[in-house]
Amino acid sequence: MIMKAQKQAGILIALYFCTLLTSCNDFLEKAPLSQVSMETFWTSEEQAEMWVNNLYSFGGASMNGLGGVHVTTQEAYSDNAYGRATDALNNIANGTFQPNDARVENAWNYTNIRLCHEFFGNIDRVPGLSESKRKELTGQVKFFLAYEYFKLITRFRDVPLITKVVSIAESDVSVTPKAQVLEYLLQQLDEAIEALPLTWPENQTGKITKGAALFLKTRVLLYNERWSEAAAAAAQVMDLGIYSLHPRFNELYLTAFNNRKNGVILELQYVENVKTHDISLRFAPVLYNAHALILPSPELVSSFEMIDGYSITESPLYDPKKPFDNRDPRFYDTFLWHGQTLNETYPPLDLTGTEANFAFTYMYFKKGIVDFRNRFRPMHLNWNLFRYADLLLMYAEARNEASGPDESVYQALDQVRLRAGMPPADRQRYPDQSALRNFIRNERRVELAGEGLRYDDIVRWKIADKVLNVQLKSMDLSQWEDGPKKPDGSPFLVEKNVQVRTFDPARHYVWPIPQSAIDQSTKLEQHPEWK
Repeated sequence: MIMKAQKQAGILIALYFCTLLTSCNDFLEKAPLSQVSMETFWTSEEQAEMWVNNLYSFGGASMNGLGGVHVTTQEAYSDNAYGRATDALNNIANGTFQPNDARVENAWNYTNIRLCHEFFGNIDRVPGLSESKRKELTGQVKFFLAYEYFKLITRFRDVPLITKVVSIAESDVSVTPKAQVLEYLLQQLDEAIEALPLTWPENQTGKITKGAALFLKTRVLLYNERWSEAAAAAAQVMDLGIYSLHPRFNELYLTAFNNRKNGVILELQYVENVKTHDISLRFAPVLYNAHALILPSPELVSSFEMIDGYSITESPLYDPKKPFDNRDPRFYDTFLWHGQTLNETYPPLDLTGTEANFAFTYMYFKKGIVDFRNRFRPMHLNWNLFRYADLLLMYAEARNEASGPDESVYQALDQVRLRAGMPPADRQRYPDQSALRNFIRNERRVELAGEGLRYDDIVRWKIADKVLNVQLKSMDLSQWEDGPKKPDGSPFLVEKNVQVRTFDPARHYVWPIPQSAIDQSTKLEQHPEWK
């Protein structure tokens, strides 16, 4: 049955712990929930708030809750990266994943949905709860309920729609058409938007705001090709007048700027020595005592324009003898390569020694790991969940798809590019919907590289079968003048095959329902594509 594995979530709140903290306030700095039955739990406002705060904490590999840095693993599903030595990632990228794969099973998760409904079923029991407190708690829960269903339909299309707490016997249900689930979650989002505040007090930094809920609504509508509505939702965020792009791109990924970034609408909170993460494990080189599990693809590297705004195939500035010169300034905050230094703790990266065994593509992600300084790998950089730059790019895409280019589309793009130090969008080169579509898609790829969004983009754009059916190779650095050389003068970093990738358009545009869920149900049936 669908929620059999999570049935105790509705019986003992003791199974869940209050672990989300912030570095500058006391949000959730309370005793953990412990050994309290559902029958006696809902007796105070503090307990109700603890329940809601727990919704922020779930995440990790399950992708439940807000997710956090673990979404970076999804880069390796896409044409942006290669997932070294991680079978589940490779299985998705090379098209061999099946209904019993761990990533598939982890994505099929109803834990937070159950917890949301438990809240709605019990909040009226709390004595003396003010209407204002009820409203702000309810707004947060409705956001999470919508977010969980959005993630489910994005991966699995048709999923069971559970709208209340159900018993184990009642949880054996069939799937609901995606369109119906979509309308339900949009209703939850609209009610969340109405209930949530624009901002929270400093000691509650990190909580869901009206802007965050509107951002999620924009993404939901965009992913489902409701272009005009998506553009309107994005415009609502812009019209709030409280968000702008942070002036320096690199500072978005520095711990010193936790909760100090103008351009971040929602940050997942981390705290040194209390709540940390291991993005460095995925991105940093083995030479630096990390694992380099996710490596940028040559295709991603090539997608970064030259500083003049032209691609490497068009610009007179591109020189294969100096392939890393004169690139989009974001290039240098996104990638690390041979001879470069991450920070003052480490020597320049050397790919001529044992690191060559792990440098499959010869490139590494630098974004988010500049603060990495020790072999134990914990970091407390807040993870940027919703960025204003993403919002501007979503607006540009939605508006262009709805009605073609207009000045508001170009202006949204210009904000992102000018902040990065790039020329504005060229109105003459991208005068129509088709040309501008490709430009927007590439801008989105570059700005959000390494942040875990590319796979969903190539799937919703229906181009995954074009960009993933390839032989993934390493960078071709044979002409690079500064590249390491063998004694005979030939390049040390020779191009090599990395992985054969396969994406079957008849099957892979939807994930299979996990076999474990089907085995526990009498009503769930596998998607036709996977039978």
